[in-house]
Amino acid sequence: MNSKPTLETEAPESKCTVLEYVENNPVAAVIQALAIGFAVGMIIRLLEGSRAKEPEIDVKHKPTLDEAKFHLGSLLLPFIWPAWLKAREVAQEGYAKSSETVRDTVKKAKSGKLSAEGKERLKEIENWVEKEAETLAGLGKKGAKGVEEWAARESERLAELSKKVKGVEEWIEKDILPAAETGWKKLRKFLG
Repeated sequence: MNSKPTLETEAPESKCTVLEYVENNPVAAVIQALAIGFAVGMIIRLLEGSRAKEPEIDVKHKPTLDEAKFHLGSLLLPFIWPAWLKAREVAQEGYAKSSETVRDTVKKAKSGKLSAEGKERLKEIENWVEKEAETLAGLGKKGAKGVEEWAARESERLAELSKKVKGVEEWIEKDILPAAETGWKKLRKFLG
């Protein structure tokens, strides 16, 4: 009766032959293993390469202003952004301190707790205010109207400037921050 060999009976024999071959021909076994590993690696690389090809760099392309801002921002933002935040913080603290100082001075003036120097300075300010009021009164309605027009123009100009500042802040948040984050990721990937 011919019985077919099963895996259980073949496995120990084939395992022994492989081990015997490696023991008898170690250099050939290592070279064959390297060749098999190289072939498998090349197949995997070809399969991955066919899915996503790297875009070619177009040397003849002239960058637009937005592209230039993006790349310039990715280079400069890591250095400028901390200084920008610190300057904004210092300005806010300075405004808060100056408004608190004025509020405290007014409270002290009302309660009569000002020092001699403070009273003298308050008197100087009151004299200046009176002179300016007299100057404005001397200008008459025409002069006051001119001052009002000037104030309106200045407020419009300040409103335009605030829009521009807001636009710059939005540009920084929309374009520069993502560029900086991408640049840092690329730099970390390159260095790491």
